[in-house]
Amino acid sequence: MIVEIEEVSSCCQPLPLLSLNHVSLLVRDVWNSVRFYEDVMGFCLVKRPSSFNFHGAWLYNYGVGIHLLENKAMEDYDAINEPRLINPKDNHISFQCTDVVVVKRRLEEMGMRYVTAVVEEEGMKVDQVFFHDPDGYMIEICNCDNLPILPISSSCPLKPRNINGTYNKMLAASYGCRFMETEMMENLSMNMLNFSF
Repeated sequence: MIVEIEEVSSCCQPLPLLSLNHVSLLVRDVWNSVRFYEDVMGFCLVKRPSSFNFHGAWLYNYGVGIHLLENKAMEDYDAINEPRLINPKDNHISFQCTDVVVVKRRLEEMGMRYVTAVVEEEGMKVDQVFFHDPDGYMIEICNCDNLPILPISSSCPLKPRNINGTYNKMLAASYGCRFMETEMMENLSMNMLNFSF
């Protein structure tokens, strides 16, 4: 048997992506997971297409969707009966927050187990909080914007957002990979102006 591997040329244009739309998760009990993502994470239940012939739910907030798909086979896993170790190096979904201390306090009030980690880079510090949802999926809450996003390559595909939250091709073309630095300075300037009044 001969297997041919087609090599993708690096000269191709990347896919015309805009942003993360949603994360889809298999769950044991849709309504139990809906309660978690509403009550703990602050997501809102949104209309799901009625043409779907399987049980699920859609939630939305913070510019991203969570799609829950009920799968009774998930009951074979023992995550509910035997809590998994919370491992920051495991697969996870990460959310930016405004106050990590408040996150920890609220998780403690709800009786939820969590672990913390700290990332330090050149005097900057990122605080991380990791915990599981009802099906054992790991969630990270962090103040990750403390670390600037700096492209390593000069052919950087990062795209800036304009005020409407959509990507601005003209801005990206004019700044190249320096747009993040400019955008961060503009945000800092606006924050200082808002603070001074």
